[in-house]
Amino acid sequence: MVNSDLIILGMIYFQPSHGYLLKKNVKYYFGNPYFKLNNNVLYSTLIKLEKNGFIVGKVIPEKINKKVYHITEEGKKHLIELVSTPSTPESDDFGFKVKSVFFDLIPSESRIKVIKPLYESKLKMLQEASKKKEIHGSDMPPISFAVLEFGIKELMSSIEFYEKLMNFK
Repeated sequence: MVNSDLIILGMIYFQPSHGYLLKKNVKYYFGNPYFKLNNNVLYSTLIKLEKNGFIVGKVIPEKINKKVYHITEEGKKHLIELVSTPSTPESDDFGFKVKSVFFDLIPSESRIKVIKPLYESKLKMLQEASKKKEIHGSDMPPISFAVLEFGIKELMSSIEFYEKLMNFK
């Protein structure tokens, strides 16, 4: 599940924004077909983040009902906590990719701690799939074999991506 707090707080960290600009930027960075931010989620999240002291909305006098949201120091701390929380093997790929957009905000040691559980899980899955291919590959129906090979390629691609993220300094 995608963390709308993380996305919205992170976008405000990058650029103080009003609701429409946030929606536009979220769509640009994360949008269709992966994530659609509807107004109910956007504005309820903004209200919650402001109530918790993570952002502050400043009304633009010349615009009716328009607030530009800015991240607070507490909001920056909370954003770093969200980004630094280790992922679990059950994490969905899109949720992890959203988090990874903000990895520049945390030290490399923290980034590695976030990634390592997923990395190790994918390595184990690759070993199991490769063993299955080795043992049963020649007996598998052609389409089942093609699906297995595709899964192996996806796992290898994920592992390569995680290694790249862990090796950035």
